[in-house]
Amino acid sequence: MRAIIPICLAALVLVGAGACAPRPVLDPRPSMAVTADLLAADSLVAEGCYRCLQDALVIYERLDATGDAPAAGRRAIDVSLLLAMRERELGLGSGKALEHAVDLAGRQPAPYDVGVFLSVADVQLWHTYGVSNERAEEAMRPLRKMFRTWQGWRAELLPGTANDLLRAYFLLALDCSARPFFRDQGVEPWPLPAGAPPLLQYRAAICPGASGDAALDALSVANPRWAEAEFFLGEAALARLTVRTAEKHLVKALAGIPDLAAAQVLLGHVYLATEEYQMARAAYHRANAAVPGRREAMLGEAKSASFLGRHEDAIVILDEMVRLGTWFMGETHYWRAWNRYRLQQYDAANDDVLASRNRLPMDGQVDKLAGFIALARNEVPRAEAEFRAAVGHIEGRGGSDCDARYYLGSAQVLQRKWADAVPNFEAAEPCYVLTGTALRKRILDIRKSDLPDDRQDVLVAAKEKDIAAARLQEARSAFNAGAALANLGDLEKARPCAERAAAHPELAAQAKTILDRIGKF
Repeated sequence: MRAIIPICLAALVLVGAGACAPRPVLDPRPSMAVTADLLAADSLVAEGCYRCLQDALVIYERLDATGDAPAAGRRAIDVSLLLAMRERELGLGSGKALEHAVDLAGRQPAPYDVGVFLSVADVQLWHTYGVSNERAEEAMRPLRKMFRTWQGWRAELLPGTANDLLRAYFLLALDCSARPFFRDQGVEPWPLPAGAPPLLQYRAAICPGASGDAALDALSVANPRWAEAEFFLGEAALARLTVRTAEKHLVKALAGIPDLAAAQVLLGHVYLATEEYQMARAAYHRANAAVPGRREAMLGEAKSASFLGRHEDAIVILDEMVRLGTWFMGETHYWRAWNRYRLQQYDAANDDVLASRNRLPMDGQVDKLAGFIALARNEVPRAEAEFRAAVGHIEGRGGSDCDARYYLGSAQVLQRKWADAVPNFEAAEPCYVLTGTALRKRILDIRKSDLPDDRQDVLVAAKEKDIAAARLQEARSAFNAGAALANLGDLEKARPCAERAAAHPELAAQAKTILDRIGKF
């Protein structure tokens, strides 16, 4: 069993107990300056933020190198183990902290065992967005074996935990990972003691389901260096769809830990949600530069480039995702088809949309894109089938898609299926009305937000263009319904449709031809 060298903080005496070896007595010979350095490092550890731990490690290793403080070497091991856990929690994917802890432990005279800490660290998952998908998948393998061994590790950690920060931290982490097994085994999680130092408050707060936002917020307020608290607050805010709050927390997290790639991915998600595509692309690109192979970041950058009209740039990223394979292949082929369609590469786009459907067989957006590509390839009957599938899949889930209805009617008109087309245009027209209403509400929400004025102006301008496009499609739907009804000879029903279309300046002349035709009868 490893002999724990406790981390001390003034009045908080952290002593090993039970299976721990007796606490070493602080060498009375160090100078006052050395003792002050040790106390400063101990205080940083108890505070517990990522940068605090890094600073503490520097002090311990300096004191160990000079030989002025015999306890400093073992404390450096403890801090390296804590940093190894923080790397996994935040997705700071180097893994060097654990390697460093193993190296430092190997220099200690036998017996000196850190085995239980290495085992618990090994089953801690890397934060999803901070490492490549391959590395995240590799971390699942030891986790799958944990159900056979977690109780033994827990029994080894428990003695002395109440007075030992390292043991307490690892026990909190283990309990969080093993929580699904507790009910079957009749185990209660180790309770966080009253007055626990910030290091332990943080670890308890980030366990999924812990409702730890209040604790994390308190940590951040008490010490602005707690950038990782801001990161988890931002992640929680994004999950609640409070994107502006998420942005504020994530920006603070990156100010404190600039190499926090997972925060860049989440910030990209924020800007993609607010349709600020240039900012989204930049955030995703920073994440991809830091962590190659993180598919969410790659897909996010490709989507952002797509919306910016940078179709060739998007395809370069999507090509690489196809080469890497495995994750998000349905979405990858969809977006490559989307971009190839806009570059008029219709045959290649068709290959991609069919590959996407193989993986996303019930996705109405895939069906709709397949319909557009079929129209471009002059495969009109197939286009009708694709748009009908899109309507079925989207509306079958309680949704609506104005374009799917409109273009289903359009494909039917191209085949002179007037009677089939009418109900689709009749459904599309009020759908576009509702779209316009929702966009106007979105503008009001933007103006009420605390976004800077320049960002508000850009978003509002984009929404106003969308409103104009929806209004035009509304008029086109009315015109097409009127034209189809006139071709069926139902002039009375055709008249109000044509009149509504005529109210739009771009459709006025065309609608007049229908009204003139009706007027002759």
